[in-house]
Amino acid sequence: MDSVFKQLLTLFVAAVIALPAWSQGMPFGNRTIRKPETLLIIHAGALLAVPGEAPLAEQSIVVRNGRIEAVVDGYIGAEGVEPGRAIPEIIDLSDKFVLPGLMDSHVHLNRATGAYQEDPIANAAPDTGPATLNTMVNIRLTLNAGFTAVRDLGSDSESVYTVRDAIEKGTMLGPTILASGPSIGVTSSHGSARPGAAVCDGVDGCRRLTRRLEKAGADLIKIKVSGGFSSNTGYGQHMTRDEMAAIVTAAHMRGIIVTAHAYAPESVIDAVNAGVDCIEHGHLTDEAGLKLMRKNGVFLVPTVTVAEPPSFVQRFLGDRDPVSVTVRDEYQSFENAYRLGVKVAFGTDAGVYPHGENADEFITMVKLGMTPADAIRAATVVAAELFALEGLTGTIEAGSKADIIAVTDNPLNDIGALKDVDFVLKSGQIAKRNGVMQVPLDYGLEHRY
Repeated sequence: MDSVFKQLLTLFVAAVIALPAWSQGMPFGNRTIRKPETLLIIHAGALLAVPGEAPLAEQSIVVRNGRIEAVVDGYIGAEGVEPGRAIPEIIDLSDKFVLPGLMDSHVHLNRATGAYQEDPIANAAPDTGPATLNTMVNIRLTLNAGFTAVRDLGSDSESVYTVRDAIEKGTMLGPTILASGPSIGVTSSHGSARPGAAVCDGVDGCRRLTRRLEKAGADLIKIKVSGGFSSNTGYGQHMTRDEMAAIVTAAHMRGIIVTAHAYAPESVIDAVNAGVDCIEHGHLTDEAGLKLMRKNGVFLVPTVTVAEPPSFVQRFLGDRDPVSVTVRDEYQSFENAYRLGVKVAFGTDAGVYPHGENADEFITMVKLGMTPADAIRAATVVAAELFALEGLTGTIEAGSKADIIAVTDNPLNDIGALKDVDFVLKSGQIAKRNGVMQVPLDYGLEHRY
């Protein structure tokens, strides 16, 4: 009997030891995801491989396992590439204009489109559940519009971080997300009255809050150094230069950048002198501020569409002309920044106006004097520099991530062509083909075990 008992005990212990490994293969256990090897050969009728340079005709883009392996003259077949363990797929875009995936430097993914109201308290982000659902819907709208990377500035950390991390792990397909989490403001500043706002006062308090946000998972820090139109807090400066400098020093020590929501000329100058890396909006920035930005290599994300008539903000102002329209047209900071050679990165403030309509910003930028070539460059090469992703995205070159889109007409001749994206490839996975979005998972469930 003792012998039988010992045998049963041994089997029981062995089963318990094996249980964690066994559960890996069960539907409700932790599952290991095995990615199949992939090989795509894209035939591009016209290819803008490096925005700012001339497009090339009849090119083949070889994409292996999510990375661009080569760009070859002419159309090559599967026999021209060593397949390895992959099954080659030819993607015929020979009648399309192909260019890098676009990048939006200023979005609010957890906001349902049109959520802004005249009451600033009503502009609070939704609870975590609805906010996460909004984020998942909005990343799909964003991909559909051809935007394969975004910076989310000012959403709650839980919803956007959850989706960001799921995309990064390959659980779902979506644009690369760099997220700031809650944006930092001082007491009574733009957005400070909203539940969950990140509020600090004084050098020590702002330094401490910055460290906490970085520890919680922020990819960058957003600060609100002046008032804002949507919160009815005006456009004067709210945060002191010493508070800004404390935030910048703490963030840079942790290896992340700081971007500043700023309107008033003095707030821009103080922010730049405090060491910020980027100015958001900057609608009232004067020439002195712009020249200082150029000298210090500070980016401008102008978000001009939300401030141009007919302003999206006007939908909750009735017949009143938004202040943003008046001051934007008076100062013309975007036009002057472009003329002076400030680094302008594309950004929309999507969430204030409809997600998925991001390309409207191209039309506004060109209307205000930017060339189509430079507008595209602002959303690719320049944005990639701002995102610190140079060499990884923003161009179609060997070694880059395979973030690629295609449109029917040449956007260098008509920037409006970017409003109708036919094909989207995100990290080598087809998100949109023939104008139709594909399933949101990165690959089929048959590859999970």
